[in-house]
Amino acid sequence: MIDRYIYAVTREMPEKSRQEVALELRELINGKIEGKEDTLTEDEKIDQVLRELGEPKELANRYRGKERYLIGPKYFYKYLFVMKIVIISIIIGISVVSGVGAIFSTESIAEVTGGYLFTLFSAVLQGAAWVTGIFALLEYNEVSVETKKEQGAWEPSQLAALRNEKALISRGESIFAIIISTLLLLFFFFLYEKIGIYYRVDSEFSFIPLFNIEGVTPFKLIVFLIFTINILVELIKIIKGRWTLKIATIITMLNVISAALFIDVISNMNIWSSEFVQRFEQYMPISFERMIFLTTVVIIIVTIGESVSALYKGYRYGKKFKITQE
Repeated sequence: MIDRYIYAVTREMPEKSRQEVALELRELINGKIEGKEDTLTEDEKIDQVLRELGEPKELANRYRGKERYLIGPKYFYKYLFVMKIVIISIIIGISVVSGVGAIFSTESIAEVTGGYLFTLFSAVLQGAAWVTGIFALLEYNEVSVETKKEQGAWEPSQLAALRNEKALISRGESIFAIIISTLLLLFFFFLYEKIGIYYRVDSEFSFIPLFNIEGVTPFKLIVFLIFTINILVELIKIIKGRWTLKIATIITMLNVISAALFIDVISNMNIWSSEFVQRFEQYMPISFERMIFLTTVVIIIVTIGESVSALYKGYRYGKKFKITQE
């Protein structure tokens, strides 16, 4: 029970101060236990001491010295971590897209460089603003939840169990997914007219576009939403850090929405270049529409598989653990 209480307090603290606070708090608890009457059992002494110290989040607030932040210590180190990921992803994405675009551009080097720097600066500012806004909302909502809990008396039995390492979500996979999603998003928005099949005939290169430029335009907002949802899913994984049923449910809902939107986009034949469709059906044993149908089936199967896996992990590892922050 003592370990669970200390864990509940220190998980609300900045990472660099957790060990020091844990040692100090353990010493405080042990000292208070020794001062209790000998007629009480050990469990009764511990229960009384923890009740005297109060709810872990309130005690953590007292250690921190203040309770309200735009982005408080609880989220700040993850805020910096996510900010780095987003900025690095944007820099990589803009650099790659600008480099590929420069190959097809007729502008001077100075114009290309100026456009690259302006786009990069604007994208980094927007990315930073979005990340800050998301974490500010997390901080605000956390305070609101705590206010509701204050209506009832805190009980030591409410303490979350100690962290299960198997419940942790891989950061590496989420970082990789964010970088790939950012690259694909930027490629689609800035170079979609250059995506297709390049082939050489008589020492000259020819090109068959994948997309119908006029047909793609109405779907740009939906495509942006799809990639935004995918990136948001990975950010949630990084921010929360471990599986719970609530997180698994949210991620499943977002994945289903993303998959449904993606299927809706690719099923519309207007977005595909007629020349590409003709060449595809000329050399492939199935029709293009059949290929889209099979792709849709694969997307549905993968989405169901990911959803079942997420919900299973959320139920298995989350039923004994509250959402915690590393």
